Amino acid sequence: MTRKRIPGAERRSQIVSAARRVFSRHGYDGAKTLQIAREANVSEALVYRHFPSKLALYRAVLRQVFAEQDERWREQGIQGDGTAGLVQAIHGFIAASVADAANPERLDTHRMTLASLSGDGSYASLIYRRSQRRNGKGMETAYAAARADGGLAGEPLGVPAAAMFIEHVGSMLATIGALPPAVQPYGIAGDDLVRQATWFCLRGIGMTDATIRHHLAPQMLERHDVR
Repeated sequence: MTRKRIPGAERRSQIVSAARRVFSRHGYDGAKTLQIAREANVSEALVYRHFPSKLALYRAVLRQVFAEQDERWREQGIQGDGTAGLVQAIHGFIAASVADAANPERLDTHRMTLASLSGDGSYASLIYRRSQRRNGKGMETAYAAARADGGLAGEPLGVPAAAMFIEHVGSMLATIGALPPAVQPYGIAGDDLVRQATWFCLRGIGMTDATIRHHLAPQMLERHDVR
């Protein structure tokens, strides 16, 4: 029986997806091209036919991750003004992070960050710096507007730090959410997990319960496809 020939672009995409999974488990230094080839169900020689080195393959994965990062910001970035816009953006990010646990490709992105942090941190640093360059001005403006309209109270937090605190919550929600349900530590799941994690983040940046309830309750009436 003749084996079906896969077009080059499709094969390349297959290899990049496999590399992403391997990098998410082992980091850049720990990943081997032979592991990537086996994950993609191709020969190592075929991997090198498409990518001259592991670094070239890693850069292809990064380009894919960067494109997704930009698309996610377009979909879930701060859209409204002041407190309302900030609540919407943080709620959307937390809901998406919880949903990422059931999306293998999105989950790999979070795992790549954690694998990097357990190694030399270069990938995580790159992702964080890029996010801050891409989104920093918008976040600064939104935080300032929320403070001006009375939505944020108490000691002002540094916006880059506050954004990273929320980012870390999202990464852990996604990663832990992929564990078997019996060993997940939260004791809650689905919409309730989204709601409580969002509430936690909003309190953390200085919103009162009354402010959160006013802006968050209508959104939590919507159905989230989170399991």
